[in-house]
Formats: sequence, C-alpha cells, structure tokens
Amino acid sequence: MIPRLVADTLTQLRAALEHTVYAEVEHLLARPLTPEEARSIEMPASTTSASFESWLNHRRRRELPPLQSSAPFAQRIRALQPFRRRAPDEHPLKLLVEYTNLAKHRRPAVAAARLGAVYPDAPHPGLVVAQPLERRPQAGSGQPLHVDDIIATGPRNEYIPFSIVTTVSLQRPHTGVWNIAVNELEYLENWVRATAIPIIVTGDHDVTPLPPQLDIDTGHDDLRRALADAGTDSAVERGSRRIQATVARTGLTEMLIPLLGSDLAETINEWASAVADDAVVERVNRLAQARHSHHGALRVIEELAEEVRAYKTRPHEPDRS
Repeated sequence: MIPRLVADTLTQLRAALEHTVYAEVEHLLARPLTPEEARSIEMPASTTSASFESWLNHRRRRELPPLQSSAPFAQRIRALQPFRRRAPDEHPLKLLVEYTNLAKHRRPAVAAARLGAVYPDAPHPGLVVAQPLERRPQAGSGQPLHVDDIIATGPRNEYIPFSIVTTVSLQRPHTGVWNIAVNELEYLENWVRATAIPIIVTGDHDVTPLPPQLDIDTGHDDLRRALADAGTDSAVERGSRRIQATVARTGLTEMLIPLLGSDLAETINEWASAVADDAVVERVNRLAQARHSHHGALRVIEELAEEVRAYKTRPHEPDRS
C-alpha cells in the first residue's frame, strides 16, 4: 500500500507544478493556448544549462513570448532547475521527476522497512545488538531488513526485554539512496508548495505560501476564500499528532485503569477515545511535567480521574478543548 500511496502523492505534487506553469503561461499570454502550444508546455528538470536552453529553443516554445530566454517567466523557470545546485541529483525537482517517471513507466516507488535502532529496555551486558543507538544509521546508509537478518543476540534461556525501532524508507531511483519516507515526502511537498509555485507565479518565494490543509471532500464556490480559511498544518504535522495522540491514549488508559479500578476500564477507554488529539497530548504532557513532584503528580492524576467520573455521568460529547 505504501509504495502506491507514495506514487499517487508524488504524481499529484508534480502535477501541481505542471498545472501552475500551464496556467501562468495562459495568464501571461492573456489567451487560451492552442492544442499545439498546449502540448509544448511542461515543467522541465534540466541538469545542465545547455539542456535547459535546448528546452527553451523548442520550435513551439520559442514562439511563445513568456518562454523566450530573456523573458521574466523563463528566468523564473530557470531559477528552479536542478543545474542551479552544486549537486543536481539532490535537487527536489530532480527527485520529483525521477520518482514520478519510475511510478508512471516501471513500478511504484521502492519502499522498505529498515532498522533504525535496537536497544535493551534496561542495560544488559549479554545483549549484542545489530544497530546500537550510538551507531544509528544516517539517512542514506543501511539496507532494508530481510527475513533471517540477525538484529540481536544474547544468552540462551535468558529473558532480556529490548526495543526495536524500524523506519519505512524510500529508495531514490537514480542514486539508490534510502531516506525515511515521511521525511522525503515532507521535503518535496514543502518545496513545491512554499518555494516552486510561489517562484513560478511571483518570481519570489518570500511570500505567504499556499496553505497545506484545504478540505477537498467538498467543492468550494469561492476558492480564494477557502484558501484564506484553510489550515496551516502540513500532513506530516497532522500525522505526527495522530501518532502522538494514539500513544498518549494508550499510556493514559494503562495508567488510570489500575488506579481507578478495572470496573471503570470501559469508561476510561471511551473517555480517552473521546478526547481530541491535541487535548490528550496536553494531558500526558501535563502529567510528565508533574512527575518529579509526588504531590504534583497526584494532583494531575486526580484531575484526570475526575474527568473520567464526569464523563461517565454526562451525555457523551467529544472533548474539543
């Protein structure tokens, strides 16, 4: 599932660039493009200055004033080309093109689980791990996990609790480098939204970027107003909060059930599920801040217990605080 979702996401990011270029050319011409002209409009990804000039000199493109070499719009496109960086293969536009070409013509993005770290829950001299924390692989190093890979060894017949941290990573098609998938997507999404599209439209990225949190489940009669009201949290930030909230809910229920009694277990689980993501994380943070003070921790626990009791006796409305 992950390679296909990644491929869809990256294809949409590249389409956003292509659509912006097309719309801007029509805007600058103040007329619709002919079918022949429309076929020549694209977002190039040139790794050399010569190849970019060759792209501009295409027969149909050079006849369009916005795409003539000295035109301001052509200069905006030039500013976003991979050859403008010392390492063109690492340029976000080059990455985007390589990923989407792979997905369109050969296969979805290559994704795999890789070993981030293995460490004992408590120090144990007999445990030898494959990736100690101090040697945790950096982005681009290490290989995917395979069946029969040894991740830890220890004394036979001895119980040693330890934790395994894995990362879901993408392999860049043209360099073979592995990067954590969510970091790669965040990097490319942010570049398209906050750098590339503003430069294509205005010539400058020092502008208010497009908001990343627009509800597309319904149509919008006034798109400008919808954008003005849209949220500013990226998908990565929202996903991170959901993960934190899931962990926080588990921690709260595991802590409160022994304290309040198993007869309230169902109520505690329902209460934790009803608390909004931000609110449940806030409650866990409040408890963590009070853990160094016995009286402070007891006070927070009692506040949470009181919330559970109140939840049991009131109409069940989700907590949006």
